[in-house]
Amino acid sequence: MPAVVRGSILRVLLLGGVAGLLLGAAARVEPAQPASGKVRPPSKCVNGAPLRGRRTIFPELRALGTRVWAGGLSWAGAAPTRPADASSPDDPAYAWPASITRAVSAARANGIEPVLNVSSFPSWANGGRGEAWAPAEPQDFADFMAAAVREYPQVRRWIIISEPGSFYSFRPQGGNGRTAPHLYAGLLDAAYGAMHAARRDVVVIGGGLHPYGLNDQYTTAPDTFIANMVLPNGRRPRLDLFAINPYTERRLDLALPKRPLRVDFDDLDWLARRLDRLWPRRHLRIFVDEFGWNTEHEALGWLYFVPRKKQATNLRKAYALAAKFGRVDTMCWFQLYDAPPERNSNQWLNWTSGLRQWNGVRKPAWRAFAQVPRGPSRLG
Repeated sequence: MPAVVRGSILRVLLLGGVAGLLLGAAARVEPAQPASGKVRPPSKCVNGAPLRGRRTIFPELRALGTRVWAGGLSWAGAAPTRPADASSPDDPAYAWPASITRAVSAARANGIEPVLNVSSFPSWANGGRGEAWAPAEPQDFADFMAAAVREYPQVRRWIIISEPGSFYSFRPQGGNGRTAPHLYAGLLDAAYGAMHAARRDVVVIGGGLHPYGLNDQYTTAPDTFIANMVLPNGRRPRLDLFAINPYTERRLDLALPKRPLRVDFDDLDWLARRLDRLWPRRHLRIFVDEFGWNTEHEALGWLYFVPRKKQATNLRKAYALAAKFGRVDTMCWFQLYDAPPERNSNQWLNWTSGLRQWNGVRKPAWRAFAQVPRGPSRLG
């Protein structure tokens, strides 16, 4: 995940005590049939850290035919104190991170589109609580997003919050799956208006959901979250694309039934139909912000892993299915390099979904990714 530990701990909670419910359930909620139509490859993307030591990863991404790089920006980090003119990036309270400035410029210089998700809320905006707690006033978030759009003209597409269905990213959850999506809808809609006022051709990406949840005080299931993304007046929030992180342990087959509380890769057709029903005039396309399989060992939060050759096979099939399906705008593989080895007394903590091992050795997936069609350029 852009914040790997945060997302990983969530997956441990879900894949541990409720594995029988989430991994074994096969009840059909809605028929899921593969979409038909012409092949439409998504824009090929890598999500993850922009640096390898002191060097950026963008020359390698260019060599792999990558169209898009996805990274993250912290509101709490960029605005440690309340700005007086919050929609202006030049307000002295802002501390725009040099690492992000370098990354988005290096990406563009290599012909790669940078896409940023924005998460983490400053204490001055949420009553002195931790960074996961939603701000009291949606307009504060909207003003920051307007400033960010102006600060980074190299970035046209923005994801509004990574994994808002997890209490590690977004609080409060609860309310039988209604609390978080109601709050999120207000933030998304306010940000949409402010961002489009700041830049006419900006693309605002909503959702950013993880693939499962329990509708309790810790997580909201993605299907429940989507249903409850509603404003106080009953209308749906505005957005231009819908993002999801559809990790799966199942075989890749869009004909498989959707399971309760889950929306994974095999449910992308269900997701498209659901979006069409709830935003009927938008025909929203799907932005896959994170996807992949660990190879070296289980990791904190995702106990499922595969051999390296199987990772490569799955990668090829996933991109081919997305192209055949045709509604996936962009599809981001999570990690170019594995995270550095790290473990506690019980298990490994680092994710190993990269195309290369931490020491730089290429996995079979590196070549498989290089052979995937690039898809369209979204540089604009």
